Amino acid sequence: MQQFNGQSGDSSALRCRVEAGSIRGGTEMQSRHANALSRRSVLASMLATAALPVWAQSIPTNPDVVVIGAGSAGLSAARTLIAEGKSVVIVEAADRIGGRAYTESETFGVPFDHGAFNVMGPSSFPYLEMAQQWGFDLYRMNGIGEDVYVGNRRATADELGQYDVAWSTMRSGFSKAGREGLDISAADAMPDGFGDMMFAGLSETWLGSMDYGVDFDSLSVQDWWQFADTPSSYMVREGYGTIVKRMGEGLPVFVNTPATHVDWSGDGVAVETPEGTIRAKACVITVSTGVLAAGSIRFTPELPDWKQQAIGNLPMGLLAKVTLQFDGERFGLAQNKWLSYWVPNDTPAEACYFLTWPFGFDIMIGWVGGKFGWELSAAGRDAAVDFALGEVAKIVGEDARSLFVKGHLTGWAENPLTLGAYAAALPGHFNARAELARPVGDRLFFAGEAVATPYMTLCSGAYMTGEEVGRSVSRLLG
Repeated sequence: MQQFNGQSGDSSALRCRVEAGSIRGGTEMQSRHANALSRRSVLASMLATAALPVWAQSIPTNPDVVVIGAGSAGLSAARTLIAEGKSVVIVEAADRIGGRAYTESETFGVPFDHGAFNVMGPSSFPYLEMAQQWGFDLYRMNGIGEDVYVGNRRATADELGQYDVAWSTMRSGFSKAGREGLDISAADAMPDGFGDMMFAGLSETWLGSMDYGVDFDSLSVQDWWQFADTPSSYMVREGYGTIVKRMGEGLPVFVNTPATHVDWSGDGVAVETPEGTIRAKACVITVSTGVLAAGSIRFTPELPDWKQQAIGNLPMGLLAKVTLQFDGERFGLAQNKWLSYWVPNDTPAEACYFLTWPFGFDIMIGWVGGKFGWELSAAGRDAAVDFALGEVAKIVGEDARSLFVKGHLTGWAENPLTLGAYAAALPGHFNARAELARPVGDRLFFAGEAVATPYMTLCSGAYMTGEEVGRSVSRLLG
């Protein structure tokens, strides 16, 4: 969903940020990029979308552009192209729009974001502008604080001080490698002695598996270093997915219509779907790198080697939510606050850290990520819920089990339309993000969170890439 500077009472700086399933928040940023959009341009875009016609049920076969994927990037690209007078068709394999931004209220009786939930980005950006314009209930996440436990007790002041030292030491290792331009793993960037610190495991778990969805040996330092400031970070009572869905209303989206083959051998493109072939001048591809790597979409001719290498160097990380509902008991835990706990340094990712009682809802949203997240997802919902509930019981007591109502595990790991949460550059291959963004033959264009530097992994970043690609395609078509 990376930076964290708020104080938790007299304790440590907030460790996390939470986005696409991802843990993201705060303002400790290395690079100084700005991708702000003015309120005027955002509102103009919304008005343009509101004026769109109701689309016919049959798919137009000769638009200017076909967009594959109706997530944040695809919807944004389509909005931009339509605003510039181009005809567009969006094909979406799922039965809904929004991609990895999906809100529903059936599971817990309150709005629940299965994926992206932190409206996060620069000071001004489209989704924040939309939420404010539409009167959504926002809660600022920057600096909300963190309750830290050691076993069944709260960490002492001395332990919290040790946590601060471990966090600062870890961050200094990232910063040193980043400043030197090193594209190495986070594990290789850690200073001597870090692994012996009491809270090295907790720090590493937050920033690795529960932020980027990968463990330290698979995390590129440059992914952390190149990520921009995120002074805006908000939860949305109505759900982030609700914003994305409303943004996409009126767009020419055809759901349950997967793209199976893209032929770019001629002057334009031909995109095959179960509903027929769509011929266009250009194609915008917004599916995840997991889907691209799996070969779910066939290309003729095959994508060039450099493009396939970029896809391979951007495998999907995993951050899954294990959410627990209780019968109203709060166990002395504060509303809208992070909950973490000490873990052994040799197993930093085997943990489930929580956001407690968001908006006063009777749920604790837990996250598991990295290798452990994949393993727990493969074990299934019951195993994941049992693990998360067990971790809560260790902290607040076994009474938690009798007060537990139900739990849920998000399914991004096995979802064939995502095959993970978001892309994480392999160490040594941060430039794969720029390579994936490069067009192919002036006909195939790529957008989405994987290419959203400096806001990679974010729903807001995906939107920005859709806008950028939409403008590029429009200029090319004239």
